[in-house]
Amino acid sequence: MQADGYVTSDFYPSLLERESIVSTLLGEGIALPHSLGLLANKTVVVRIISPQGIEWNAETKEVANVIFLLAISKADYEEAIVIYELFVTFVKEKATKRLINSRNFNDFQVIAKDSLSRIN
Repeated sequence: MQADGYVTSDFYPSLLERESIVSTLLGEGIALPHSLGLLANKTVVVRIISPQGIEWNAETKEVANVIFLLAISKADYEEAIVIYELFVTFVKEKATKRLINSRNFNDFQVIAKDSLSRIN
């Protein structure tokens, strides 16, 4: 993300510091790591899918299967709140398996629309 100009060199240390304060694992195998501040030059969400899971908490042995790495710019902060709400909806709707099986952005859009339609 830094090489592509999305974030500054301060982003990754801030991301690690944020995770050390409290886990960004939301539940249902979905994690939402992000920095402490708005350190992105341009807002981007990187999706990481791990069917076998990535250990997220060594003490509890919790794993993340779907990770949405958020980098949010100051200019997009208000719009980014909607992104966060969508990810919380995925947890509420227990959408992890569907997200793991999604293969492209179109699949993701279908899951997002379906999940949101159930709560609205």
